[in-house]
Amino acid sequence: MGLLKQWPGFLGEEVKRDTINLFMWGYQSHFRFSLEYLAKRVFELIGADIEPKALLVGLRRPELPTGHPVCIEPENGEWPLALFERITDEVNEALTDHPMHRVYYGDDISMREKPDNIRRLTIAKQVQSRLDVEGRKQGRRTFCGTPYRVGDYDVVCALQVPEHLFRQHPSFEAIWNREPNEASLVHSCISQILEEGRHGLMRPEPGRQIGDDAMRSAPEVIRRAAASFMRTPFIEGRFANCDMFDAINAISQTHYEGKAGAGRLIFAAAEDPNLSFVLKFDRPAALTQTRWARKLLQMATSEAALIADYNTIVGIGDLSDVSTPPFSVDFLGHDQWDLRRGEQVLMRCRFGEARLPQETIGKERFIDNMRRVFDSIDEAAIGRFRTVLDILAQLPHGGSLVIASDAASEAKRLERQGTVISPTPLSRALIERATLIDGTILADKNSVCHAIGVILDGPASVESTPSRGSRYNSAVRYVAATSIPRMAFVISEDRTLDVVPLLRPSVERSKIEQAVAGIASATKATYHKFRAFLDDHRFYLNEEQCLTVNEALDRIEAEPTEMGKVTIVTPRFKPHPAFNESYLKN
Repeated sequence: MGLLKQWPGFLGEEVKRDTINLFMWGYQSHFRFSLEYLAKRVFELIGADIEPKALLVGLRRPELPTGHPVCIEPENGEWPLALFERITDEVNEALTDHPMHRVYYGDDISMREKPDNIRRLTIAKQVQSRLDVEGRKQGRRTFCGTPYRVGDYDVVCALQVPEHLFRQHPSFEAIWNREPNEASLVHSCISQILEEGRHGLMRPEPGRQIGDDAMRSAPEVIRRAAASFMRTPFIEGRFANCDMFDAINAISQTHYEGKAGAGRLIFAAAEDPNLSFVLKFDRPAALTQTRWARKLLQMATSEAALIADYNTIVGIGDLSDVSTPPFSVDFLGHDQWDLRRGEQVLMRCRFGEARLPQETIGKERFIDNMRRVFDSIDEAAIGRFRTVLDILAQLPHGGSLVIASDAASEAKRLERQGTVISPTPLSRALIERATLIDGTILADKNSVCHAIGVILDGPASVESTPSRGSRYNSAVRYVAATSIPRMAFVISEDRTLDVVPLLRPSVERSKIEQAVAGIASATKATYHKFRAFLDDHRFYLNEEQCLTVNEALDRIEAEPTEMGKVTIVTPRFKPHPAFNESYLKN
């Protein structure tokens, strides 16, 4: 996707004006686009497959008598201006009873700033409540940052996120300043994105220069969000006095006598009566004393973990109270660790990069994928392979398993490249032992194993990539080498779990047809929603639909545009060679 800045016509050419009716400042649409793009990149990098939406809401300053009382960007979007009817009056009414009126500061500057701060917090709360009520009807949750003045308006950055993300990655309640708050990596990322939005509003003419340093990059936002999340009070009434994210990373990156660290660290108060110590240190070790902490980790296991009274390691032991699951860190090897609450993984960190815990493939997509690769596979077999995938995901080391319709004959063909066994149903014990040696487990679609330690063959494939290891690329080549149905589960040394092939999910035929028809009749002012959907779903368009979309894009992008207006230049569509009708559902 490129960006093209359109300029006015010459030699008398008429240029269509694209006027902002709900005007706050000239680059408000550009700024909103930048904020939304940042949000998309953040969620993409942490592993959330969603489409966040950004919008701006501005309330006219009370001392200014003229202008729209409320402005919204995009002004022709799905949120009508009527949604904010009487919001100015309700903000003023709420100001009088705000609890911050009872707060007194010891310096004059803070007291002078208090009325404006109260107004900002009140505006943010009122905007969020209105957007959230309507948004939840459409399956979205709304979050708002603190407003900042741009021109005549106090501007709020808002972000809408699909509700299903919070079901997939549930939060927990944490007490901050005596108030309960939802805590999760998702919430921390949203807060940081909105903070970047407010920071961007402080720049002169925010949005004028797309791609400048007005906002941090997505990786920087995630790093700050992860560090903020690790400041959550995991022990009630205790707070970190160090950068916990940085301290845990440093321990996981440090070797002891040439070995990477593995073991568990539990956060618990030293005086917790449910603690059972194997040993307790007279002189606790600070988490920031990396070499000492790493040395102590060498003694830890999942059963006898390091006990950290938040900032210091006080001993080795276990917590017997299961009614309140403790927060813990599982060190899984060099520069790899998980933050947990009981058995729930809250955040994964691999090589300094935080991400969400997630299944490689959801249940519904897993079932759909198995059925489309193996036509006659039954429900029981799919369930068994779901269990197999879970077992592989729990391995502390790499491994791979191939399911092949011709597994019996392939075991014989590859007998010099592996160990053929008597046909044996797959089990946890078999998988755990067979993955301790090089090579792949070979099973049929009934989950019966025919060989272990198999060295796979196959010609080079376009799906292979030098950025992945030999185990992954061997599986890709082997599966792609024939039209006979085959599938591979691969867990790499960095604990990345892949399903090969992982077919694209099927989509509703009607949605594709509606978007194609929509863009065919759209104008430059109305085509954005259709263009964005089709750009994300270009794999699903046939040749005729590609031609229709390309003709519409040629027409729309050729429309005269106001000077300085940014136009998105969309790469033209062409049918994907792998697409067929099986990817569409009625």
